[in-house]
Amino acid sequence: MQPMTNSTILFVCSGNTCRSPMAHGIAQEWLRKNGYEGWLAVSAGTFATEGAPTSSETINALSQRGITFEGTSKPLTREMILSAHIVLCMSKTHVDIARQLSGEDAKIELFDLDGPISDPAGQDQLVYDALAEKMEKLIAQRLETIIKNTRIC
Repeated sequence: MQPMTNSTILFVCSGNTCRSPMAHGIAQEWLRKNGYEGWLAVSAGTFATEGAPTSSETINALSQRGITFEGTSKPLTREMILSAHIVLCMSKTHVDIARQLSGEDAKIELFDLDGPISDPAGQDQLVYDALAEKMEKLIAQRLETIIKNTRIC
């Protein structure tokens, strides 16, 4: 894992094998394409085990978008939260757990301000593809706003 900086965007879900790695991959590609080289997207899970593979459906959805993703699951830690610029969680439960872990006033929000992102685990590829399409739109909106409102010294 690359070292986190104050320009790190941390995506959080439960197992860190479906939703958060998908957001991580899409966000990193969006950052690269838009010239935000100083920014880094990473992901973790509130109930993740260390080293579980990313789901094949997530890898396929990313691959269909020309994104190569290599990574394994990582448990969410206090250090990750505190070293990130912002923590974007897939559900309110993830927000609550991240806030409990951080013990401080970290910037932790729902990834989709309209509500939770459903877990696609166990569903077919079409569900993952639809989720990737939704995430592409959300990431473009959220990251543009986050970066525009941030000054990195």
